[in-house]
Amino acid sequence: MWGKPLAWAEVTPTIPTFDQQEYFAWMYDQPTALPAGRLETPGGFHSMEHRWALREAFEWRQQLGRHAVERRTHELVERLKAGLDGAKHLALATPRDARLSAGMVMTVPYRNDPGEVVERLYDRHRIVASVTPYRDAFVRVGPSIVNDEDEVDLTARALRQLS
Repeated sequence: MWGKPLAWAEVTPTIPTFDQQEYFAWMYDQPTALPAGRLETPGGFHSMEHRWALREAFEWRQQLGRHAVERRTHELVERLKAGLDGAKHLALATPRDARLSAGMVMTVPYRNDPGEVVERLYDRHRIVASVTPYRDAFVRVGPSIVNDEDEVDLTARALRQLS
């Protein structure tokens, strides 16, 4: 992406790049040596559909209401954590206590690399997960208002099977 130097001061990244140097500069609000456009164009793909839908997505989310979204997210997260209870080949890294967790569930697979688990979740079940970008890698999933109970249950079964 190209822009005049004065214009870049008016631009805020919506979706950060996947370039690690730029990502960490963005994450920690540090200056970067690369041109500003690198922060605005993530990983070589264009997310125009996402950007075009932002207004409608925010309107829909506001219609649902903050408390309803929070309540539903917590219900689904608690369901997923319950579905992972007693798993032999993974540990739940997210605290079981609902007061200490929010919308993400992280697990530690004992037998497999987290990246392999994420890849298999998608390849075999079309479940989108990620590996945390931290020193200790976890498999991370985030049930949300666009998921239903069957999808959460499938995710629990798949994690138990693939970890």
